[in-house]
Amino acid sequence: MPTFALPDGATLHYKQAGFKHHRTAVVFLNGMTQTTRHWASQVKVFREDRPVITYDARGQGASDPPRSVPTLSEHTADLLALLDHLDVEEADLVGFSHGARIALGFAEEYPERIRRLVVCSATAEPTAMARTIIRSWQEILELGGLEALSWAAITSIVGPHFLEQNERLLKNIIRASVDRNSEEGVALLLQGLAEFPPLSEIAGKIKAPTLVLSADSDPLVTPEGARELARICGGEHALIPKCGHTIPIEEPELFQEQVLSFLG
Repeated sequence: MPTFALPDGATLHYKQAGFKHHRTAVVFLNGMTQTTRHWASQVKVFREDRPVITYDARGQGASDPPRSVPTLSEHTADLLALLDHLDVEEADLVGFSHGARIALGFAEEYPERIRRLVVCSATAEPTAMARTIIRSWQEILELGGLEALSWAAITSIVGPHFLEQNERLLKNIIRASVDRNSEEGVALLLQGLAEFPPLSEIAGKIKAPTLVLSADSDPLVTPEGARELARICGGEHALIPKCGHTIPIEEPELFQEQVLSFLG
């Protein structure tokens, strides 16, 4: 995977595909402990007729960890630098969870670089339940480490239907999450997430056409919160049934169908 040096010397790892096509590039933005590998099945489809970019944000996967608690503006500046490096003037952003926040922040700060925006598993305002879950992750990571956090978080990020079908794979899923991330990077990302501005403060400034995707069994994002986010953005909302927080993993075909239809 290619490495790109940011202005401050830190490196981001990224992948690109489909650059033979002369259409608007689509950029997939990872969830908190995800890496570019989580988008592999989507990339196979999207690269058939358009350029595709995936990358690990600071603190994720193979990219360098942040040197301090990262702000939303720092994440969006990193993405801008990557797009400039790849000579991508305009992009469609598809962000999941943590990546959805970066996508919205980027669309607010650099509206001229965005054509369309897909925001997956994000809410206008976090509920008390969501805030408590995130806080518990921070405590578990500090007291028990990354593997303990991964096991504790699994029931908050995937729904019961997915667990019933994939329980035998959980050890491999946890092992992959631990192997691909660092405790230091995840700790800094969690601290940064807690300090991001509410998306309700950003959404009203979004000019790009926006699709908000949420699921009916997500303890972190209620359907009401996602619908409110879409309303503030002046965008569309779609609810995915029988699904938890990780829509692209639990319902990849439905996710793909919604995104392809919206991006056109």
